[in-house]
Amino acid sequence: MSLKENRIYVIFGEEDLRLEVPPFFLNPEKRSFKSILIRRRNQEGTLFYILVTHKKQIEKLFLLKKIHPDIHIPEEFKNISLQEITTEEEEKFMRSIKELEKEWEYKGNGIWFKKFDECIMYMVLILKKNGWSIRPAVSKIGISGYGVEIPIDSNKKIDFEKELKKEEIEEIHDHVFTLHYHLRVESLERYIELAKKWDYYLSEDAIWPPLFDIKIF
Repeated sequence: MSLKENRIYVIFGEEDLRLEVPPFFLNPEKRSFKSILIRRRNQEGTLFYILVTHKKQIEKLFLLKKIHPDIHIPEEFKNISLQEITTEEEEKFMRSIKELEKEWEYKGNGIWFKKFDECIMYMVLILKKNGWSIRPAVSKIGISGYGVEIPIDSNKKIDFEKELKKEEIEEIHDHVFTLHYHLRVESLERYIELAKKWDYYLSEDAIWPPLFDIKIF
């Protein structure tokens, strides 16, 4: 599929939708992962928004597993007291996933994908404490591995880089209290491993401006 739309929304849920990462551009013509996923202003192209429901997230995680039984849910999630989810809430969430999967094919293990020109964009389920999120990754014909971005707390730079392989770092952007690492990783499993441990916006200390709480319906 060619990128012809001005905006593409990737939506998990219908209620209490929040932007999971800053909007980003995909530029399939570039030959480096650091410039295929772009966040700079004044770019032309298609802008991606990832929106995830934050209402009764654990309950909806189990609904995701109901749709895709291969999704692994750790034991600690199974011990959380679940709220009652109404038939209407379940139907809304199930409907949103069915709509999503008309465009994004389910790959397995909590990963959805869609091809754009020579690139494949992946939407990756990441479990965090008491909830879950979706993060993007990209692959391209002719380039090995996957391009990803992980924002980390600036104070954790040294510890984070100790965990990285030298060849994984493509570029680092300084955003004052966070550093955004553009990485090339060998597998999506490697990305999930790093993101679960280090992604700043998956931590309890994250400062996420209220302006990212948006509704598009």
